[in-house]
Parts: sequence; C-alpha cells; structure tokens
Amino acid sequence: MSPLSGLNPSSYEHPFDRQALERLNKRPGINLMTRKVLDKGLERYLWMKHTGDNLHITREIIPEVFDLLVKACEILDMDQVPELYVFLEDKIKTFASGDQKQLIALSSGALELLDEQELLFMIGRELGHIKSEHVLYRMMGDSLQSLTQLASDISLGISNWFSMPLQAALIHWYRMSEFTADRAGLLVVQDPDLVVRTFIKLAGLPAMYKDRVTVGHFRKQAKEFDNFQASGFEQFIRFAAAYENHQPFLCIRVNQLDEWVDSGQYAQILAGPRTSLPRRCPHCGQKADTGDQFCAFCGNAMQPPIENPEG
Repeated sequence: MSPLSGLNPSSYEHPFDRQALERLNKRPGINLMTRKVLDKGLERYLWMKHTGDNLHITREIIPEVFDLLVKACEILDMDQVPELYVFLEDKIKTFASGDQKQLIALSSGALELLDEQELLFMIGRELGHIKSEHVLYRMMGDSLQSLTQLASDISLGISNWFSMPLQAALIHWYRMSEFTADRAGLLVVQDPDLVVRTFIKLAGLPAMYKDRVTVGHFRKQAKEFDNFQASGFEQFIRFAAAYENHQPFLCIRVNQLDEWVDSGQYAQILAGPRTSLPRRCPHCGQKADTGDQFCAFCGNAMQPPIENPEG
C-alpha cells in the first residue's frame, strides 16, 4: 500500500458530513459554546483522563501495534503521529481525542478480536477524524451529557444557546462524520471486503462462528435494509433507534462505502500521484528531514532502536 501523497481530506469527505457540518456551524451559539468549552478546559480534562487512566503504547512496548499507526499516517500523508493508548473494554472500540495535541485510543477488545489489517482499518478511521479536523466537535459530542450538566450547574454563559436544536445538530453531524472516517480507513487498507469483514465483527459475530458469515451475506443484509420501504410509524422507530446511537447503522455504512467505491471516486484517489515513503524517526514515528541525525520531536538518534536479544 503506497502513501497517498498530497492527500486532501476534501477529496474523500462524505457529502453528508460536509452538509451536516455546515448546518451545525450556522446554529446560533456554536462558536461561543466552542470557546467556552475550551476556556473551561474540556480538552485538558479529557487529555488527563485518557493519558492518566490508559496504557501508553510506544514502539518499545508493542511495536507491531505502534507500527500500524505509523503506517496509516504514512498512507494518509499525515506529518505527525498521534500518541497511542489502550483502554480496558471487551468490545471493539476506538476513539481520537485532542484538538491541539492528538491521541488515538484502542480498546483491549479491538486488539484481541481484530487481525492486523482490521486493526489498521480502525486506526485509519480515527486518523481520518484527525485529518478532517473533526476532533474538537467530536469531543463535545462525546461529552454532551457532561456539558449539559455543567451548563446547568455553573454559569458558563451558554445555557441559553445549548438548546435541544443545537444538541440535535451536533449529534447528527457526529454520526455523519463516521462516513468520512470509514472512507479514510478504506484508503488505508485499500480492500473493501476487509472493511466489511471488520463491520461483521463490529456487529458482534463471535469468533467461533467467523466462518459462517461471509462478506456477501452481510452485503445482502445491508442491501435489504437499505431497500426497506418503511411506513410512517416504522420510519419513526428507525429514526428513534438511530437517535440512540452515536454511529449510523452498520448496514448503512456498508452501503455508503460500496456506493463510493462503485462511483469511481475511490479508484481515482488510489490512482493519484505516488511518492516514496517519508523518512521517520525509528523511535517515535514522526517525520524527519533527510539530513537529521536526531529527531526534532523525541531527541533520539535517527538510527533504528537496538533490539533486546533476550526479548
């Protein structure tokens, strides 16, 4: 998989994402709310929470996982590698956090249940959120309940703006941004069937039955769901079910990715100009200039780390 040199997120961002973000940015109070949230230290609090409670992964600790992150950054043409953490959770979950300083966190369930390429897809999704600058609004979406409580408990000056229409617009955009993240993940692994296999695991298929459900089976289910002509009441039930989730239904995500691939836009991006892999620090994975003897980020010498012969 070659790096996508000069990749601009606008070339693959989903129109649902862009439209929802435009509507969100037109909502009265969103800019004031964003400033107040940052003033009150939400990003700082979340950084402390994620880095203080989860395990920091480096190349020295789990190189096979850290190297997947570096590889995904190279493919998406991202200059800096976010910090990587693992948190305790038996389900497959991942998230990105931090507006100025980013991190990506993977659940222990993701490490146990996904193979290397499936994990690479999930990492690519989170990098897609970072590359498209989703993370600030997504931190607000993740913290919506806490922010609402905070607005009622202390005088933030945003209570009148933090209304139901604004919350609904934020949650709607949050869901739509997942379509863009799926596209970024696909660009990293460059295998649509692999993405569908990952979605099958996200749907909850136990490992003992992994050979029972094929990519074709799940695509058929997704098409049947997409073609479902609902009555008014059923439309309401479907909306209510989606409103309970921060992510669109997996069947919808499968169909949206397949439509993008069928449109030819995905192939156009892959067929774009290629370049050799950039030089990166063997310790922290950040980009380095050709003549650098020491990394500008971690300060280590630019030779590969010495392996411990005793493991």
